[in-house]
Amino acid sequence: MTVDCIINHWGVDFASGTLLHQDSGEQRRLGEYQLKLLRVLAENAGKTFSREELNHLVWERRVIGNNSLPNAIHALRVALEDDGKLQKVIKTIPKKGYILEAEFCEMLSNPQSKTQMSEADAAIEQHAQAEPELETAVSHPSYSAPGSEHHQKPAARKLWYWLVPLQAVLLIALLVWMLIPRDFWFRTQIREQDAGVYSNIRLLELHRRNEKTSAAGELSKQLEPAFYSLNQILKNKQVNMEVFFFSSGVSLNYTLTLKSRCGSKQLAMNIVNWRMNGNLLSALIYRESERKLNEMANCVN
Repeated sequence: MTVDCIINHWGVDFASGTLLHQDSGEQRRLGEYQLKLLRVLAENAGKTFSREELNHLVWERRVIGNNSLPNAIHALRVALEDDGKLQKVIKTIPKKGYILEAEFCEMLSNPQSKTQMSEADAAIEQHAQAEPELETAVSHPSYSAPGSEHHQKPAARKLWYWLVPLQAVLLIALLVWMLIPRDFWFRTQIREQDAGVYSNIRLLELHRRNEKTSAAGELSKQLEPAFYSLNQILKNKQVNMEVFFFSSGVSLNYTLTLKSRCGSKQLAMNIVNWRMNGNLLSALIYRESERKLNEMANCVN
């Protein structure tokens, strides 16, 4: 292993892309573009490079993402044991770029001084040369294999192939939601039940658009005897009755309106557990309706 420079106690061999710790002998490998980036910074230690300059010098004419340079800087800091917050070795200069501090970088020009390996280091190098040229990380997932950016391009294109139509569909759905009035989705409809069965009674169910069940059939069956009796009384007194109802869970909201030439009366009830006993429900509706009917003035000549 030929050490070209020493950065923060790590010897760098640009030919093999290897880092060797001067004290512990620990060895690390860098990827192609991480190595290029380190070489540019090391050979110009003390000089500030802008993002555009580093992108041009390291990746040349290749198309890269906005995070390629910050990720490579981060990987170098991890490899060189440079604290990302303190940034003693590789510093981020706000609104300017990056710089490798000259005091932490020593370029070796004498070939004899470049070989600073013990016999143990030589054994480590032989073992490393027998391994494939893969980019590995010792303790951080930021290291990636050389050329990994190019391998990810087909997957990125495939993702965009599906993402663009999905965005179009979501945009259309959003426009539809904005243009259609809010009450359209929860609008209450009035449905007349048993039309023509009773001469003086109209049964009107309040039904919301998003509700799938209806209590009309069950309610009509339970109240049929009471309605027939009430209808006869209403007919004799020349009074018309409208019943508005809707069911929510175990509760029945029941509102009746009585109208005649002399005036009108209204009664609203909320009946809980109305399905449990049909006879009690029928008796309750008959009794309260008759009571309200008796409160009206008699308009029959």
